Amino acid sequence: MEGGCRRAATVWPRRAGKDTISLAWTSWYALQHVGQYWHLFPEQTQARKAIWHGVIKEGQKILDVAFPRNIRKSTNESEMRIELINGSQWMLGGSDRYDALVGSNPRGVVFSEFAIANPRAYDFIRPILAENDGWALFPYTPRGRNHGYELFEKLQQDENSFAELLTCDDTGHISADALLLEKKEMSDEL
Repeated sequence: MEGGCRRAATVWPRRAGKDTISLAWTSWYALQHVGQYWHLFPEQTQARKAIWHGVIKEGQKILDVAFPRNIRKSTNESEMRIELINGSQWMLGGSDRYDALVGSNPRGVVFSEFAIANPRAYDFIRPILAENDGWALFPYTPRGRNHGYELFEKLQQDENSFAELLTCDDTGHISADALLLEKKEMSDEL
């Protein structure tokens, strides 16, 4: 993304840090470029649970790591919105109600868990990003050959985009023994 890429899909396993990386990128970029930035889950309730009230395994709030208090001007609990000291605004929400988002003006959008989100949300938001020379990140865990798979295939073919597929073997975030135990207890489909 630092090199100018405007679309990126990170297809990584569960618990590999997809949202953590996306939040770190958004925080850094928003401090460099004043604008509106969104982090959208398939449903707004997921966003509140996973990010707004989320805690990393070290015990810190996810938002305090991504947006430390010293870079915040204000935090609006009810709107799940943070204003940064430079005037940028970051908002957490759901792509399930994408019609309510149209009319705003983001420079960057993270579509977390895109493989289970409504793909029409991106279709409606992409003209805004095109006009703003904005970017979109698609961090998700694979869910079969659906719209997430199709997007990944398209981004792989686009020299101006980034698409990465990592497995637990690549990330090493789950020990081989723990992964073997999980595989024994899960269906082949999962």
